[in-house]
Amino acid sequence: MVGVGVSTLCGCAAGSASRQPPGAPPKPQTVSVAEPGGDAHNPHRAALQRLLDAPWGSRNDKDDQLHAPTPDWEHWKRVRFWGVKHFTGFRYGDDHHVMALVFVQPVPSGEPTDSRSCTKRFEAWGWPKVEAFEVGLSPLRTKRREYRGKPMLVKLVDGYVDLGLERKFFSGAWAAYPDVYPDACLIYAVAIPWRGEEALAKRLRDRWVLEGFQRMHPLTREAPERK
Repeated sequence: MVGVGVSTLCGCAAGSASRQPPGAPPKPQTVSVAEPGGDAHNPHRAALQRLLDAPWGSRNDKDDQLHAPTPDWEHWKRVRFWGVKHFTGFRYGDDHHVMALVFVQPVPSGEPTDSRSCTKRFEAWGWPKVEAFEVGLSPLRTKRREYRGKPMLVKLVDGYVDLGLERKFFSGAWAAYPDVYPDACLIYAVAIPWRGEEALAKRLRDRWVLEGFQRMHPLTREAPERK
């Protein structure tokens, strides 16, 4: 998961548009899907703070087969990310202040789809991709949550990727949902670039872990497919 769209972790430089003084919130009329940080002095910081404060909502895939939890849902855009196969994905702002991806991975008939089994399957699939991007990761941490009355494992990680002469840091997490589909695993992952805001990035990642992942809402009994 962490290798997804590595180049997006760097973000883009803000334009020359007029900005608010440091510490001042953005003007409401400047907040948009393209830039949820609006005209704040530091749009990335403002965007992360907005996600920390906003109520939970959800974004759907293009065929409305599941609803993935997102704070400030109106300012997310559904997108495809380069470099890895996924079911659907979303970005917060054109500068990718946060990236969220949903994976649906087929499981052979008769094999389990509990959270632990799906976690192992997802990580076995993902590690070669992480290595290919030469991503540096902290040791994985595991949180035990609950989804629909069943145990759910959530993994947390911090990491970096070297882009040219710069090292870009990020925080991420993913949840493996238990027994959602009879023949597939459902995974939801988020990645948050630091860009000088390590504490905010980690707090926002932890919000998904504590409040968000369990809000996933599949709308079909069978594994969804892109139509």
